[in-house]
Amino acid sequence: MSDTNHVSKNYKILVCSTDSQSEEHQDILIEYKLSIFVNGIRYVNLICTHKNLYELVLGNLYTEGIIGEISEIESIEILEDEGKAFVTLTNNDMFKDMIEATEGIRTVTTACGKQHSIAYYLMNDSDLTPLEHSYRIPFETVLSYMNEFQKSSEIYKSTRGIHSCALYNETGLLYLMEDIGRHNAVDKVLGYAMGHRVDLSKTVLITSGRVPSDMILKIIKAKIPILVARSVPTDVAIEMADKYNITLAGFARGAKLNLYSNEQRLLY
Repeated sequence: MSDTNHVSKNYKILVCSTDSQSEEHQDILIEYKLSIFVNGIRYVNLICTHKNLYELVLGNLYTEGIIGEISEIESIEILEDEGKAFVTLTNNDMFKDMIEATEGIRTVTTACGKQHSIAYYLMNDSDLTPLEHSYRIPFETVLSYMNEFQKSSEIYKSTRGIHSCALYNETGLLYLMEDIGRHNAVDKVLGYAMGHRVDLSKTVLITSGRVPSDMILKIIKAKIPILVARSVPTDVAIEMADKYNITLAGFARGAKLNLYSNEQRLLY
């Protein structure tokens, strides 16, 4: 039976080893398909987790370059039973012009779940600017954030299959978002930040997933100075983090992590 949040359901499984078999029950994540329509045009189908859908829609529109700020959205209506979200932009022609301008030049993301196409302009970093190095934070504080983060997801504890993303500032944890796809989890965090007008210039974002170039672009665009991953980045992600002054760390475990760029933000 599905849980009340439509996030997981319990299956009876057979646990096998070389010398035994036993029946157990395991919570399995539920895939939820959300179709997003913008100004009446089908924009994208997302395979996601049925949780924080408003933040997911808002964050996805921002990171994909459809909007630059929340004031460009007139309304968002989500029909959860139908798996549809209807977005109306204040500029009726803007989205149509974007779709026509990028027709035939799509880039497939490394997102978890069913792959989907994003507009080519997301992969173009020519309109981005490097961050300043003014924000500093103690190294031990970042480690404490990661250790707290790794204990925070109740869904992960029960399913072992969810991605998490959390935002911290000098006061500690602001909020944590979860999804079957690591890109979706990041979008939910950024959508929450937009909706609550969070100042991202003095924050640390922590993700459970690896960091490819399309994910680091989201962080650069949001102007988040520090990104810490439990997994590892790709070569292009490191190069972009270095170019735009993002402090990028990965393989964070216990009392250590790997620093790939802009270590000067961490105070020892």
